[in-house]
Amino acid sequence: MDLVPESSQLYKDLNLKHEPINLITPQFECPMPPLESAVFPPCLKELPPPSLDLFDIDDQFSSEKARLAQLTNKCTDDDVDYYVLEAGEILGISHFVEKREDPKHILYYVFSELVKFKKLNQD
Repeated sequence: MDLVPESSQLYKDLNLKHEPINLITPQFECPMPPLESAVFPPCLKELPPPSLDLFDIDDQFSSEKARLAQLTNKCTDDDVDYYVLEAGEILGISHFVEKREDPKHILYYVFSELVKFKKLNQD
C-alpha cells in the first residue's frame, strides 16, 4: 500500500486522467460461418438422354407375332420357363396373373381362358 500515493502522483505528472479501466469485449474467431437453412432444394444435373444406338427400336415397334417369332428363334428346349415368361409379357398375360415370375401360373391362366372360350362356343 506504500506505492499507491506514488502511482496516483504519476497520473498528475504524466497529465493523464484518473479513470477506471474499461473492459474490452473479446472477439473470438469463428472457424465456420453460421448455419443458414436452405430455401431451395439443390439443383441436380440432369442425365443425358440415352444414345439411340443402344436403344432397340425394332423391339418397341414390332408386332406381337414378330416379337414371338424372335423369341422362338432365340430360345432352345432348355429355355421353356424363360420362353413362357417372356411370351406372357409380350401377350400381356402377366398382368392378369398374381405370380408373374412363375410360368405355371401363366400356363394355368391361358388354359383356363381357353376352356372358358370352348364352353361358350359349344354348338
